[in-house]
Amino acid sequence: MKPKILLTAWAALHFDPAPTDNTLRTWARSGRIYPMPIKVGRSYYVEQDAQHIAEVTKGVRLVDRLRRSGVYCNEVPLLG
Repeated sequence: MKPKILLTAWAALHFDPAPTDNTLRTWARSGRIYPMPIKVGRSYYVEQDAQHIAEVTKGVRLVDRLRRSGVYCNEVPLLG
């Protein structure tokens, strides 16, 4: 098993300048880092060779993202 490092240390190795702590925690919670970081207490730990997963390039328009999330649909509500 590979030793894990703090998420902020990982970001300093892979990004210049490193993203903010809030951005890193958001990435960790939403699964944008692979393999997934683990949370111990208040800190996230990640493997040193972990990768940031960029958003999918297909369907990056707002309406496409809303359709995937289920918020937007083509039905018009009936007034009544």
